[in-house]
Amino acid sequence: MKKKIWKIFAMIFMIALVFTGCATVSDVYDENGNLIYFEELVTFGGQVAKIGDYLYYANGYVDASGDDFNYDQAKEIGYLNRINLSQSLQFDDEVSSEDRKNTSPLNSEKVNERFVGYQNQNMFALGSYLYFSSTNIHKSSSLENDYSQVSLFRISFNGDNLQEIYTTRYDESSAIEVQKGSDGNYYYVICAQNSEEKYVLSSIKIGDKIGERVVLAENVESYAIADENSTQRNVVYSFTNEDEEIEFKAVDFATTETIDYSYPTTMTVSLLDRCGDIVFYTADKSNTEVEVYYKDLNSVDTNFDGSNLFCATDSISNVIKVGDGYAFITANNALLYKELNGQLKNILGSDTTFDILFEENGWIYYSSSTEINRISVIDKTIENVVTMTNMISGQYGYSDGYIYFFAQVEESSNENSDSTDENYYLYKVSSDGSKNYQLLGKTK
Repeated sequence: MKKKIWKIFAMIFMIALVFTGCATVSDVYDENGNLIYFEELVTFGGQVAKIGDYLYYANGYVDASGDDFNYDQAKEIGYLNRINLSQSLQFDDEVSSEDRKNTSPLNSEKVNERFVGYQNQNMFALGSYLYFSSTNIHKSSSLENDYSQVSLFRISFNGDNLQEIYTTRYDESSAIEVQKGSDGNYYYVICAQNSEEKYVLSSIKIGDKIGERVVLAENVESYAIADENSTQRNVVYSFTNEDEEIEFKAVDFATTETIDYSYPTTMTVSLLDRCGDIVFYTADKSNTEVEVYYKDLNSVDTNFDGSNLFCATDSISNVIKVGDGYAFITANNALLYKELNGQLKNILGSDTTFDILFEENGWIYYSSSTEINRISVIDKTIENVVTMTNMISGQYGYSDGYIYFFAQVEESSNENSDSTDENYYLYKVSSDGSKNYQLLGKTK
C-alpha cells in the first residue's frame, strides 16, 4: 500500500514538472518585488547582461572558427552563468586576498549549458527574456556539424523556456544586429549567405512573440544597417539586379517600404559603415584612386555621387560617434578622428592589432591580446585599464563602470599549484583601472 502511495506521489510530481517546468535558478525581481521586465532592449557590449542584481555572462571563451573546434568540450567552459553582484564574492578560507583576483568565486550559478562564449556572441535583454547566440549543432544530411553557422536563442531569466529563433550561415561579411523598427518593435536584422553563396538581407520581429523571418533583399553586395541613433530606421544596401547591374536602395525593416538611390555609372561604390544617418562608403572616381565619402540620409538628394569626401584612404572600419566627430580604424591599423568637415586627427598609431570597444566621456576604449587601454580624443592621453598575459581582444561587456573581458588565468602565488589552465575565462575590471581585476568565470 505504501509503495502504491509513493508511486502516485512520484507520478503527480513528474506531471507537475511537465506542466510547470523546473527553473534552473531563481526568478529575478526589481526593488518593488516585481518580476523584471524590460520594455526597451538593454545591451551591455555583447558578452554580458545586467538583470536586476544579477550579471549573466559566458563563463569562458572558446574560438569556434577552427577545424579542431569541439562543441562538447567548449560548452564545459563557455556555458551561460550568472552571479549576484549585490552580494560579496565568496571564496574558500585558504585563498589569500592576493590570490582571490585569479580565483573563481563560489557563489556563481549555471543558468544553461548551451555554449555562449565565442566570437559571434550578441547577448541582450528584452521583455522577460535573455537573448543570445550560439554555434549551430544541427546535423546536416550527412550527419556532420557546421559550427560556422550561428543559432539565435532566448531564455527566461530563471533558465526556463529555452527557444531557438533562427539559424543562419555566418562569415566575416555577415551581420546580425538587433534594432528598433519604425513601428516601435525590435527586430533582428540579418545579412548572411544563403545556400547559393548569395547574401540575403532579412529581419525577424522579436518581443513577447517571435515573428516569421521576412526576406528584405537578395543578391546583396554591401549594406549599412541603422543604429540606435538613426532617425531613418532602415538598411541602405546595394544589390545586383536581374540585368547584372548594381542598384542602391534603402528598406525599412519593419514595413519593408523602400527608397531608391542612384550613383554615377562611371564610379564603383561600396557601402562601409553607418553612424546615425551618416553612411560612409568608398567611391572610385578616376578608376585609379579609391577614397571614403559620406552621405547624410536626411539630405534631399538621393545620390551616392562622391560629393562629400570624408577621408583620403581606401577603407575604414569600427566607426563610432565621438562628440561632434567620428573615430575609426584605417587599413594600416591607425586610430583616427574627424568631424565631417573638419581636419583629420591622428589619435593612435600602433604596430599591434587592436579593436575599438566603446566610447565614454571622450575616452575611446580599445583592446589588444594583452591589454585594455583608453585614450582621450582631446589630448591623446593613454591610460592602461588592465594588462594580462593573454586575453581575447574585441569581445567585452560593460555595465556600471566595469568592463568584462576574457583572459587566461594568471599564475598563482601558491607554490603548490602546478597545473596550467590555458582556457579563457570571464574577468571584470573597473573602467578607470583604479581597482584590481577579478576572475568571475569558474575554472575547470
